[in-house]
Amino acid sequence: RELQFFQRMKSKGVPLIAAIDGPALGGGLEWALWCDYRICTDNPKTKLGLPEVKLGLLPGFGGTQNLPALVGVQNAMDMMLTGKDIRPN
Repeated sequence: RELQFFQRMKSKGVPLIAAIDGPALGGGLEWALWCDYRICTDNPKTKLGLPEVKLGLLPGFGGTQNLPALVGVQNAMDMMLTGKDIRPN
């Protein structure tokens, strides 16, 4: 159901922009990945990651497909297999 929401929003034909000022972890990062543009602040609290993999859960809203397209397969695999957070700077 949530995946359908993301797909429906994407199909509207309007640019989607994610403004990130703080943690974008798990579903928050996955929402940002569906957007056409992402803007991060350099706030010390801003971090991006998929921590659910530390619990043995795979990202469920398209993160495994969208992340490699944006950061490359090697960087995406590192984030998806280890649950490491990254910072914008």
